[in-house]
Amino acid sequence: MPAKDVDLTSEAGFEAPTRLTAKTALTMATIGWLIIGFSLNAIIFNSFPLKLATPEWQLGLISALLSSSVFLLVGSTLITLALALNPNEKTLQDWNVAVCRSAAWLALLLVLIAPLQFFIGSRALNNQSKTTIQGIKKLKSIAKRIGTLNTEDELRTFVASLPNAPTLPAKFDAPFPVVKKRSIENIQAQINASTEGVNAQKSQGTQLFLKEAIRNTAQAILMAAAFSALAGLGSMSTNIVTRFFESCGPMASTRWRR
Repeated sequence: MPAKDVDLTSEAGFEAPTRLTAKTALTMATIGWLIIGFSLNAIIFNSFPLKLATPEWQLGLISALLSSSVFLLVGSTLITLALALNPNEKTLQDWNVAVCRSAAWLALLLVLIAPLQFFIGSRALNNQSKTTIQGIKKLKSIAKRIGTLNTEDELRTFVASLPNAPTLPAKFDAPFPVVKKRSIENIQAQINASTEGVNAQKSQGTQLFLKEAIRNTAQAILMAAAFSALAGLGSMSTNIVTRFFESCGPMASTRWRR
C-alpha cells in the first residue's frame, strides 16, 4: 500500500505541471489578443472623424499606427510564446498562423509608410499656406486694379464693390494721385508682410515635419524588422520585406548553410 501511494503521488505530480502549462499558455494568448484589441481600439477611435482626403488626417492615422505598433508587437509575441508552451494545442496553432500572416502584412505596411509620409507631409505643408497665398494673390489683383483708376469716384466705387470693404473718409486729405499711390503702397506692404509670414511658417513647419518624419521612419523600420522576425516563425507568412529583414538577421548565415 505505501508503494501504491507513492506511485499515485508521483503520477499526480507529473500531470499537474502539464495542466498548469496549458492553462498558462491559453491565458498568455488571451492577454495577447486583449492587448492587440486595445491597440486596434486606439487606432480606430483616433481616426474619427473620418477625413480620408485630407493629409492632416492621413498623417494622424500614421502616427496612431506607429504609436500602437509596439502594443501590437507585444500582443502578437505573447500569442506566439503561448504556442511554445503548448505546441500541441490546435487553437494556439491557428492563432499563431493568423498572427504570423498579419505580422508579415504589417511589416510591409510599415515599410511603405516611410516614403508615403513624406509625400503626405508635403501636401499638408502646402495646405497650411494655401489660404494666405490666395489672400496675397487677391491683394495683388486689387493693387493692379487701383493702378488703372483715374478718378476719386472710380476709386470709391471699386472699394465699395470689395467684400468687407473698408470705410473711406468723406473727403480725402490729399489729391487723388497721392491717395492712389498711398493705397497701392499700403497694399504692397501687406503683401510683403504676408509673404514673409508664409515663408517663415513654411520654413518652421518643414523643420518640425522633417524631425517628426525622420523619427517615424526610424520607428517604422525597426518595427517592420520586429514584425518580420515574428512572421518568419510561420513558414508561409513571408513577403519581400520579411525576406529582406531575415537576410539581414543573425539567422541568415545559418539558414544558407543548411
